[in-house]
Amino acid sequence: MHFVSAPFFAVNIYRSLMLGLALAPPHATGRFYDPQYGRFRIQVMNMSEADIQHGSVKVKESSPTERAFEALEMLSRRPNFTVSDVMVELDLPKTSAHRLVNNLEAFGYLENGIESGKYQAGQRLLELALGVLSSSIYQSPVHSLLMELARKTDETCSLGIIKGADVIYVDSAKSKSPLTLYFERGHKAPLHCTSSGRIFLANMPDKLLEAYLLSGPWEQVTPNTIIDPDHLKREVIKTRETGYAINDSEFVVGVVGAAVPVFDNEQNVIACLSLSAPHVRKNLNDMVNLITLLQATSDKITRVMFGA
Repeated sequence: MHFVSAPFFAVNIYRSLMLGLALAPPHATGRFYDPQYGRFRIQVMNMSEADIQHGSVKVKESSPTERAFEALEMLSRRPNFTVSDVMVELDLPKTSAHRLVNNLEAFGYLENGIESGKYQAGQRLLELALGVLSSSIYQSPVHSLLMELARKTDETCSLGIIKGADVIYVDSAKSKSPLTLYFERGHKAPLHCTSSGRIFLANMPDKLLEAYLLSGPWEQVTPNTIIDPDHLKREVIKTRETGYAINDSEFVVGVVGAAVPVFDNEQNVIACLSLSAPHVRKNLNDMVNLITLLQATSDKITRVMFGA
């Protein structure tokens, strides 16, 4: 099992455009499959009459725009990367790699991650991705699955991704019952006090988790919020063992929550599926009893997205 962060959603919008040649420059002549990176790449040719006559073709270097999109594509294959990673994967000299990363950071498409020297998707990239999602998400099969789950549980459910030290909710289906907690698309919530956040923490590599724990203690959002790093680590270990997370009034007083991971077809954790309910309707035992239904919906989301 591996951990994949917000870039999966944000960058794959760009990735699909690149693969479709929607962003290919006028002199691009086609695509080729590059086994080194396991993906298609744009092939850019500079063909003169002499080249055609002698049967030779010169391949031009990638433009700055192409290199920028290739760097963003790297985020769809890993949670974050270093300047050295950019040098190796894009075959760039150190100064060019630094300039590329600095430019993307200046425009908000990259930002420093939890680990020093590593970059992750920036706020601007996430905003663009959410904008695209907003225009079509209500017609998406994933949203239909959320609506089905909300009907079956009579509670609000949400799909979230990780962004730095927060969960970003990219879609929700609202319960028709009164007294419900509903997250608007793009809403942020801290990792330390939500069931969704605990899912991401539980699936982080140990090194990344330890780096996060060093950032505590955190904000006391409610009287029930866990702010002690050692206490939170124990809860994260429980989540690793059970495969799900529950929450009792740690983010909103009087609201219980539960969450499970959403995987891609290679068992990478790419998102979390959560359910929230007021105490007057459900308690923690009720939420635990709904975990099987949550997991079944998570599996359906994986099949819809990846055909697994």
